[in-house]
Amino acid sequence: MDNSLDLIDNETLGLFDNEGNVLFRHKPLWTEFTQFKRVKENCNIVKEADDDFPKNIDNKANIYCLDDKFKLKWTIEAPFENDSFPNQIIWDKKIERLQAPSGHLILETTENTDTFTCSSWKGITVTVDYETGKIISSEFTK
Repeated sequence: MDNSLDLIDNETLGLFDNEGNVLFRHKPLWTEFTQFKRVKENCNIVKEADDDFPKNIDNKANIYCLDDKFKLKWTIEAPFENDSFPNQIIWDKKIERLQAPSGHLILETTENTDTFTCSSWKGITVTVDYETGKIISSEFTK
C-alpha cells in the first residue's frame, strides 16, 4: 500500500502517491473532516464532524468509506433516527459480550484488524466492518 491519505488543506482530503503527488481530492460530504484512516487499498474511512450534521438524510451517519478514486463505497447507518457519532473511532477493535467470573455479562474491547468501534450521541456503541460498513454488533453503553 504505497498511497497515503492526508489533508491538503483544512477542507480537502488527498490521496497521495509515494512521491507526494496528489492523486485524488475529496471535500466533505456534509460538515468537516475530524478523523480519517487509509485501512488498505480502496478502503479509506472518513469521519466528519457531527456538529451541524444534517437531519433526516436516509438514516445515514457521519462515517463513510471511499475507494481510491474517492468514490463513496458505503455510509454507516445511524443507530437511531437523527443520530450521529461524536466520539473518536477506535481503529482495529471490536466490542464483545463476555461473561465475567461472577456470572455478570460485561463488554470488552478486543483487537480485530477487520473492524472499528465508535459510539453515538444516543448511547449506542457499534462495531463496524471496514470492508462493508455493516454494523456487526451494537450495544447500549450510555
